[in-house]
Amino acid sequence: MKKLIVAEVFNSIQGEGQTMGVPSVFLRLGGCNLLCKSETWICDSIEVWQKGKAIPFPEIFDTENLNKLRDGFHLIITGGEPLIHDSALIDFLNWFSETNGFLPTIEIETNGTILPSFDLTDLIYYWNVSPKLKNSGEPYAKRMNEIALDRLKQLGERTIFKFVVTNQMDILEMLEEYGSFINMNQVVLMAAGSNREELEKVRQTVAEICIQFNFRYSERLHIVIWNQKTGV
Repeated sequence: MKKLIVAEVFNSIQGEGQTMGVPSVFLRLGGCNLLCKSETWICDSIEVWQKGKAIPFPEIFDTENLNKLRDGFHLIITGGEPLIHDSALIDFLNWFSETNGFLPTIEIETNGTILPSFDLTDLIYYWNVSPKLKNSGEPYAKRMNEIALDRLKQLGERTIFKFVVTNQMDILEMLEEYGSFINMNQVVLMAAGSNREELEKVRQTVAEICIQFNFRYSERLHIVIWNQKTGV
């Protein structure tokens, strides 16, 4: 029986990006190729995705979540970094379609450092790509993959490039590092903050930067509503 490395499954609303507010079932996979941690912010799901376990395909969704997907909930595949499971995801989604007779609208959240296969891009509709800046604590060579980002750019309106920022210096860095090869019309800015208090400190600044530079703003609804609680 084929398996997928799963950290958690839950249903909620999408808290960020181009489908913010949409009722969704979240499939969080285990593992990541980055470890984002700095004085500015830290990955808010790190304690969860580090605990992934191999789960047989038929046991991944319970009846409640399967019915929600049938009723139109989106499927959000997140992590960690889900693209480290590219081939296993293809197997799972093809199995899901054959077994249940449908595929939900699927969104994947990725850091943009891994080139997705064409077979996977055919199965995923929305691509919520979050390239990293210096404020992630990761070195440039590890957080940058121009080939992967270019393929994701070619998906057009299906892709956003969501940058976690705190101030105008982050924007200038983003323009310098990424401005020559990603489409600025696909850029979304999201305020850094792993809890309500941190988010409140920078939210207005980031919103004003969006107005100044003509970028779309994304809230972090899951933090606004539930603070640091996971699985919601």
